[in-house]
Order: sequence, then structure tokens, then C-alpha cells
Amino acid sequence: MKKVLFVCTGNTCRSPMAQGICEKIAEDKGLQLKCESAGLSTVSGYPISDNAVTVCKELGIDISRYRTKNVRELDLSEYDAVFTMSPRHKHALIALGANPYKVWLLGAETGGVSDPFGGDEDVYRKCRDEIYDSIIDSIKEI
Repeated sequence: MKKVLFVCTGNTCRSPMAQGICEKIAEDKGLQLKCESAGLSTVSGYPISDNAVTVCKELGIDISRYRTKNVRELDLSEYDAVFTMSPRHKHALIALGANPYKVWLLGAETGGVSDPFGGDEDVYRKCRDEIYDSIIDSIKEI
């Protein structure tokens, strides 16, 4: 089973949505993936954004149980693929010792995934859809 990690800043919006979406896509396609998410600037154990939970639930994806996790608590060498939401996240992970050949920018063709933090449900839906489309396009990298 391959391990995939999604990383953003606070691990409250983008990366937990990406984790849930990737788990659903993997299940639907019969792929053996273990998906996780983490943040570069977060404290572990806090709940994720209510709007993230709501917009994922609209697709039948339940991420309500997810809790924030700081990426520094993880062994980055354990992951077969690490997807970041911005170029800054990618550079930070490589600086933390992640294998640069295993770190990709999700939504690279548009410069990453927009941050919905502080936005309404429509902003979160747009972000969710960006993530979904980017994972479908990137799943071949895993």
C-alpha cells in the first residue's frame, strides 16, 4: 500500500479536504492508498474547518473526524508521494528533509490550490473542486 501526504499551512481546510477526496477517489478506483494530511504551521489535535466538512459532505465524503497534525511530527521518508498546496509549502518540505523527487505541487498548472480560509461555503466549494480535479490529474504520480 502506498502512502500519500497532503500538506498546507494550518491543516484545517485544503489538506484535510485533499485527504478525504483522495481517499474517496482511491476507494472508487480500487487503489491501495493510505492518505494523510498535515500542516506546516499548526498545533496538532484541533478540529478542521466547518465549511471544509460541509462541502466535502456534499460529495459523500466525511472528514468530520479529522484533526490537525503538524508535519514536523511525521517521518517524511515514509511517504511515497507528498502533495503541497503552494510552491512555498513545497520548498518548506524540501527544507525539512523531504525527498524533492517525491514532492509535487497540487494544481501546479495554476500555481497551486487557492486558500479558502475565512471564506464562505462557495469559496470552499471552489477550493474543493480545484482539489478534486488536481487529484484526478495527479493520481498517476502516485
